[in-house]
Amino acid sequence: MFDRIFRVFLILLPWSVLGSVFLGNKLGIPGINFFKEIFLVLLVLVLAWDYFKKKTFPKLDILDYLIGSYIGYLVVITLVNGLGLASLVYGGRYDFEFLIAFLIAKHGSSLLVGSVSQYLKIFLLSASLALFAGLLVRFVFHETILIHFGFSPNLSNWSFGGTPPIYHGIDGARVKRFQGIFDGPNPAAYFIIVYLGLLVHYFRTKKEYHFLIGIWSIVLLGLVFLTYSRSALIGIVLGCLALVVFSLGTIWRKYKKESLFVVLFFFVLSGLFYLRYEGTIDRIILRSGSSQGHFDRAMTGIERFREHPMGQGLGTAGPAYRYVVKLSENPIYGGEIKNTEDYYIPESWYIQQLVEGGVIAFVLFCAIMATIAWLIFPLSPAFFAAFVGVLSMNLFLHSFESVYISLILFLILGLFVGKRKGR
Repeated sequence: MFDRIFRVFLILLPWSVLGSVFLGNKLGIPGINFFKEIFLVLLVLVLAWDYFKKKTFPKLDILDYLIGSYIGYLVVITLVNGLGLASLVYGGRYDFEFLIAFLIAKHGSSLLVGSVSQYLKIFLLSASLALFAGLLVRFVFHETILIHFGFSPNLSNWSFGGTPPIYHGIDGARVKRFQGIFDGPNPAAYFIIVYLGLLVHYFRTKKEYHFLIGIWSIVLLGLVFLTYSRSALIGIVLGCLALVVFSLGTIWRKYKKESLFVVLFFFVLSGLFYLRYEGTIDRIILRSGSSQGHFDRAMTGIERFREHPMGQGLGTAGPAYRYVVKLSENPIYGGEIKNTEDYYIPESWYIQQLVEGGVIAFVLFCAIMATIAWLIFPLSPAFFAAFVGVLSMNLFLHSFESVYISLILFLILGLFVGKRKGR
């Protein structure tokens, strides 16, 4: 039962946004957005029943203690600050639901009868179809088709409680940012980076497919570029650099020619990019107004941390605040910054950790991520690079707020870690 639920969950997650918007907004089915939590509860119940039948207890390691301490501290600091149940529920959904999914996969790996590759194949098939659907939306049927599935026709205009727009643009640049069937360009880039890392890992030993996978990878990188997500581009660069640094000896011994080809390819690609966007590069990449806004909100978050170094509790920063804080109806004119979203969205997952959980939660979170990365590198260098890329994106965004993608990422991370001794 655990194995079957896990497989179905992996199949459904790439279609989460399209399914939720269509079933919830178009057909009016209530609570459909919480299907992910229903699956997690089912997995927990089946796993707990298995331990109960065997009269055993999970073997805990450093990761379990780190994650338990992190979740425990966030709960305690939330209660100490007098915040209510909404802060715990919605704050926890964003801040540590994906870590619970990681623990479920890690400790339930013995109930997963297949190999890691079998589960990756299931996910990659579903995810490939989802990406192909996104390509059809962008280049064949065009984004207006999403209106028939319940997406909003208000371009680049997302409002809390509403549905995602059919696409986002960039002021003054006349571009449509790729998002496919996802809920925005940044989540689309996040999904592709995770997918690409797993794709390369799955086909790493299948040499007969390397040429085709190389072509598909170039297409995927092109899609990431078409999202115009600066954080994703930085994440890809930092992920690749981390992989090179950790694999320098192997690259020098075995892949000198291939490395030279890759470097030349990216130089040519960079030149073509410059020629194509020479006149609009400042509006597409630099975006001084947007960058200044990100910087100002980050500085506000750091100032909030300095005022409360032990943390203010779940839901006081990041996307969860929308469920627990009511802003002024007229926040722009004559209102304090505390009445605006700029106060609550620091534009960085790490600054969000500092605001909500203070220095203790921040250190624990970084220790958790570093430990997982350390364990993943020898198991899958490609997935390690993707994970570092995602962690880098979170320097500039709240990427982990895309719950469905974070669940994919950490379920598979837990699968790798849980099965590492039997690989």
